[in-house]
Amino acid sequence: MSFDMKALNRAFDKAFAHSGEEDNIEELLTCMGEEMGCDRISIFEENEEGTCDNTYEWCRKGVVHEQLLLQHIAISEFDSWHERLTQGNEIIVIRSPEEIREHDPDVYQAFLVQKIHSAVVALLAFHGKSFGFCILENPAKDVLEDEELIMPGIRYILSSMIYSRNLISRLRKLGYTDSLTGVGNRVSLQEHLERIDPSGSLGVVCLDVIGWDDQTGKLPHLEREQTLLRAGDILMDLFDEEHVFRTTSGAFVILESGIGNAVFEADIKSIRILLREQNLLACVAGKWTPQVLGGADAMIHALQKKTEEERRLLLSHRDQIVQSGMAEMDAVEKAEITLPRGDAFFRLADRFLMSSYEDTILCIVTDINYFNLYNDIFGRQAGNIFLESIAQVLEETAKRHRGICGYIGGDNFCLVIPGLHKETGDLSDFLQNLYNSLKFPDGFSPAMGAYISDDRRETMIVLYDRALGALSQIKGDYLKHFHIFSAEMHRHQKEDKLLLMQVRRGLARNEFLFYVQPQVHERSGKIIGAEALVRWMHEGTLISPGRFIPILEKTGYVYTVDTFVWESVARWLRDMIDRGIRPVPVSVNVSRVDFYFGDIPEYFTNLVSTYGLDPGLIGVEITESAFTDNMDMIVDAVRRLHDAGFQVLMDDFGSGSSSLSMLHTMNLDVLKTDVQFMSKDNQNNRAISIVESVISMAHLIGMSVVTEGVETEEQKENLIALGDNYAQGFYFYKPMPKEEFEELIRDPEQVADGYHGRKTRNASRLRFREMIRDGLVSETLLNNILRAAAIYKVRDGRITIVQINDSFSALTGISPEEEDTECFETHLDEEQSGKFRMLLTKADSHALGGAEGTIEFRRQDGELIVLKMRVFLLYYFQDHRIYLSTMG
Repeated sequence: MSFDMKALNRAFDKAFAHSGEEDNIEELLTCMGEEMGCDRISIFEENEEGTCDNTYEWCRKGVVHEQLLLQHIAISEFDSWHERLTQGNEIIVIRSPEEIREHDPDVYQAFLVQKIHSAVVALLAFHGKSFGFCILENPAKDVLEDEELIMPGIRYILSSMIYSRNLISRLRKLGYTDSLTGVGNRVSLQEHLERIDPSGSLGVVCLDVIGWDDQTGKLPHLEREQTLLRAGDILMDLFDEEHVFRTTSGAFVILESGIGNAVFEADIKSIRILLREQNLLACVAGKWTPQVLGGADAMIHALQKKTEEERRLLLSHRDQIVQSGMAEMDAVEKAEITLPRGDAFFRLADRFLMSSYEDTILCIVTDINYFNLYNDIFGRQAGNIFLESIAQVLEETAKRHRGICGYIGGDNFCLVIPGLHKETGDLSDFLQNLYNSLKFPDGFSPAMGAYISDDRRETMIVLYDRALGALSQIKGDYLKHFHIFSAEMHRHQKEDKLLLMQVRRGLARNEFLFYVQPQVHERSGKIIGAEALVRWMHEGTLISPGRFIPILEKTGYVYTVDTFVWESVARWLRDMIDRGIRPVPVSVNVSRVDFYFGDIPEYFTNLVSTYGLDPGLIGVEITESAFTDNMDMIVDAVRRLHDAGFQVLMDDFGSGSSSLSMLHTMNLDVLKTDVQFMSKDNQNNRAISIVESVISMAHLIGMSVVTEGVETEEQKENLIALGDNYAQGFYFYKPMPKEEFEELIRDPEQVADGYHGRKTRNASRLRFREMIRDGLVSETLLNNILRAAAIYKVRDGRITIVQINDSFSALTGISPEEEDTECFETHLDEEQSGKFRMLLTKADSHALGGAEGTIEFRRQDGELIVLKMRVFLLYYFQDHRIYLSTMG
């Protein structure tokens, strides 16, 4: 045999020299991969949910890791292999993809895409129970030839090691896990403390849940446990379960070793956000230290004293505490609902499940949108009647389908029905009919979450939790009345949890970076600025921002990532200046969530001060959604940024509910809009008119427009024809590492002056005349206004017509050739001229609504007409003003 078994044995010995089960397995895969010449070795294990996870992966240098992408895979994806492996062929050798081309075309295509030329697949099983399989990709030729001698032993060793790891893990959990919440217990906490590196950093969070030990007698035992379960779920959504511990009663401790203070602070904020979203009241205290030095116990003790004191103060003012579910229950104490309640219902439901012979069980959880508000408006008696009517319909439905119904408390009900078909269409029809049968006032519609189980081992609490999870997907959404729990939804929740943990580790390991995408002057193609775009380099693979930004925004970690990007960009700009490279302005993104975590103007002011930068080098790019979330806060932030000398950009203009009046109020510099209006499906006169109008109005009020997503020559030329000046997109440049961007801007011929937005306190005069001469204010904007319209400029007491539309010309007889003259007032007598000027003055103090009035106007042909005018102040700067008037 040509394969060196002695070398492999030495590799095994090396692997077993490691102390931990995980280390043993990972080292064994490394030794196998190196000695057997593989490109990749992957271990897939079946999980409790009936899907497969890629639990281990070794890759040869230069091969991209895929483990993160291969989680919760349906077992059906491996049907062909699974069938062969479990029917006596415990090892499958594929020497060429052509061998599987006919009977397994999907796997054949996957092999071609991933450049797998050969593979060995081995079943993982121990004591007659299979639990996964191992795949060796592109092993050495010797392995393929001698697999009968090599693989059985390797398969047995791997199987026994993984089985042993799982067994030890289960046994350890029995003694180290809190039975209610699934997090670590006090024994586990003590062991963890003993393993902490005293020279490393440590963050400690202590959390004390309010409401779990309710003494009023109103909160059922089940709901008290649910409060703790929800708190545990929140913490395990944010942290690896081995870092979370329940110590006493409602108290939890989280330990984070080896992380920075910024990540730790983001963790604290995320805990508070998620607790608030789940309506859980808790006392939270945290502390971070760069070196433990044996002080972890003291940190925990001090923080627990702090949370206990806060808890005592809160409970001493119990009437100010809003507990989960308590407000609703107080409102309905007198409701005549005869259904079994709380714990009694759950005990009844468990007996019902045990006695049922049906293959499927449907669980529906329902509540009422804004029920507290309903009580506030109509009174508690009306609320009781509302609940009684809901209870009556649900009880009748339960009897009709041989099921049971219960009242959980507040505005929550639960319905259990056996034997309903599992097909989604049938279930959707059933839920829609049930919704239609419920009577409710406008604005206070019920919402339902549904879960259908075909696993007789699932208890009522499992059914209830999954239906409740489905309900949470649509809570407060008037357009959706019900939601069905699905394996896909559960998989997404698991993936998000895994991704969040990976993000937290990535932050600690400095895996985040930024790329730069140039912005250009469309006619010349010269670079006028750039946008910094966050990227995540995880295990050698760039993860798309669309995959991780939403979860970051949901948990608040986006602030930590954003501040990292802002700081990195400022440091880079300073470094370029120090190296003699003249930088161009770079805009950075600010999420709507960021405004809730920090003082954004103060942060940027301190940032440029720290690095000695001109504020004009950093553009603050705020997404449009932020402007509608908290208008007053954003208006103040934009004003302060302007005062400090920064330019402010609105990103994704047109994607939400922006309006021209908002633009005037915000005093923005630049609009960033997407080229989607110019896509092939939208190339019609109306779409083009919309784009042209946006560009024209922006220029008219002193703003610039940067069009994003430009990918073709045709799009570029169309935008130039519409008056657009600046663009960003793959047609010009893709996002690139900052080093590549530096090489571009080192050449002065590649760079032009930046865009002109509204002027900050350090800026120069308005370039309105230049914009008109450049043809940037098109006729389309005014001609799309149905009424006669004109734009005037008032300077040094002179009123000049700047631009008119066709309707204005037809109404007044003034021709376009008379633009840039004082012709309008020549058609007015002295009295009417005074009235017109008073109208302009009045418009100065009515920026949004404008000013209305009538004047008598004598046409060129001598006819005297009455003009009903509305005048708006568009812009003013020092000694001149720009007005728009419409008239009829």
